[in-house]
Amino acid sequence: MTKYKILSIDESGKASYQHESKLFILSGVLISEGFRPKLDMKIRKLKKKFFQNEELVFHSRDMSRKKGPFSILREPKNEIGFWAELVSILNSPEVSIIFIVSHKTKAKKSGWQPKTILKRSYLRLLELFLIQMSKDQSKGKIIAESDSSQDLYLIEAHSAQQSQSQNYRQNVTSISFVQKSNLDSDVQIADALAPIAGMLFLKTKLINKIEKMKAKLIERKLLNKDNPSYLESLI
Repeated sequence: MTKYKILSIDESGKASYQHESKLFILSGVLISEGFRPKLDMKIRKLKKKFFQNEELVFHSRDMSRKKGPFSILREPKNEIGFWAELVSILNSPEVSIIFIVSHKTKAKKSGWQPKTILKRSYLRLLELFLIQMSKDQSKGKIIAESDSSQDLYLIEAHSAQQSQSQNYRQNVTSISFVQKSNLDSDVQIADALAPIAGMLFLKTKLINKIEKMKAKLIERKLLNKDNPSYLESLI
């Protein structure tokens, strides 16, 4: 039976220089297709336990600001409990992560246009996806949170990889663009983890137990040689 690896993509910040974000972070979660239902079940149970709604959508901005349904995280006991359980789920060796980071001020000084950030970010992400597939001879499927200002650049990167790499052309079989309402747990995880990569990249001082817990998760993933994760800077 053919083995498939799923790359689920979201981002933190925007490539536009008009946007307030300092960084543009493309975030990818990689799991085997067989593990995906198990991960979804665990995430649904976690949502049910803490938010009484297994179809709640993780939004990293609302989670960090503890707004709306995430206001329950204002209680330290709930916040620590939630993140401890989420980290425990993501500690699975089945889960690896790719972060492609661009520092927008440096990119602008180097003459990059916002579309340059997007083009290079997607290209590098797909290059690393191909490396991951090659490790266990799996085929690949891509799932991305749809953004009308960015979807074209993922398609262009996919087309470029198809023309340049026979292995990529033969093994990456599909791209799907989804909305948050599609309830893809792996896409939501990519969203939730992206800001943590930003903290590590900027070497932000970790001020509380929650931030240290998140950072240690990523650090452990980066040290895993059997199923590698990546945190790479483009500029």
